[in-house]
Amino acid sequence: MIEENIALFINTHETLRAEKILKSENIDFKTVIKPRTITSECGFGLKFNSHYREKILIICKNNNLRLIGIFISIGKDIWKKIELN
Repeated sequence: MIEENIALFINTHETLRAEKILKSENIDFKTVIKPRTITSECGFGLKFNSHYREKILIICKNNNLRLIGIFISIGKDIWKKIELN
């Protein structure tokens, strides 16, 4: 089973910037409306498969993207923020 992840950024502008950068790096993701159970100012997130997680973290760091966090699905409408190194 592939683990679903959602990356959240500080605002919509930053999410759109991340979209552009991740597309240029050939990362497979989908822009989604943020699940209501995740508290955040931004209403959108980038949903991706867990095997992209480390690469996305590196890209965010290298491009100074302001990432709030990455959340994993642990059940229907239940998301858990993962610890970032």
